[in-house]
Amino acid sequence: MALLPTLAAAQDEADHPTYAKEVSRIIQDNCQICHQPGQIGPMSFTSYDEVRPWAPLIQLKVANREMPPYQYDRDTGVQELKNDWRMAQEDIDTIVAWVNAGSPMGNPEDLPPPKEYPTKGEWRLQADLGPPDHIIKSAAWDVPAQGQDLWWEPVVDSGITESRCIKAVETLPSASAQGSTHHANSHFKVLDEEGEWVDSDRLSEFAFGKLGEKVPEGACRRAPANSKVEWEIHYFPDGNAVPDDQ
Repeated sequence: MALLPTLAAAQDEADHPTYAKEVSRIIQDNCQICHQPGQIGPMSFTSYDEVRPWAPLIQLKVANREMPPYQYDRDTGVQELKNDWRMAQEDIDTIVAWVNAGSPMGNPEDLPPPKEYPTKGEWRLQADLGPPDHIIKSAAWDVPAQGQDLWWEPVVDSGITESRCIKAVETLPSASAQGSTHHANSHFKVLDEEGEWVDSDRLSEFAFGKLGEKVPEGACRRAPANSKVEWEIHYFPDGNAVPDDQ
């Protein structure tokens, strides 16, 4: 008779997903890149205790495909994508079933090991390609602790003295402003025949969760000589003031 509760619990876990066995892995693969301390996500999802209070909202957002925030048309156009960020329907169904079952923890021994992420200020492509050959910083700007959407659009010298082909490019927010940098785009500016600075090719784009871009073998994304770079940086203050952010 003493075994009955244990057997009942095991049978109960077999009837529905648990956080430890299924949901934790889905959260790791789809959510934690943004939902971890110091990142852009407004709450952390690195443990059951952190995830459990948000379970109904997580269910709603993933069922409606609002999260992860990758709104790609599923009915028209190319559907076989490299690095596809859309959550698999099977994973969505698992989360829905888990929440409907009361969002149980399950057996802690089923938990996967914690996922490791690059530390703040670390180039995400460095493990594959080494440190960057050239760095172009935006002009410094004071990010306030409080406020609404803020935009900073400085133009800076690229520091590129001869035209080159870009092998890879990554935009890295400063470690202090990682939680308040929503996205950042950049493009080159070059002199036209009249001697005016005009917009040229795109350089990079950063949004929360994006690691960077690698140029396919045999292709060339040109970095023009003697060019400038215009930044378009969107901040949303997260409660931490960041003076002289670059």
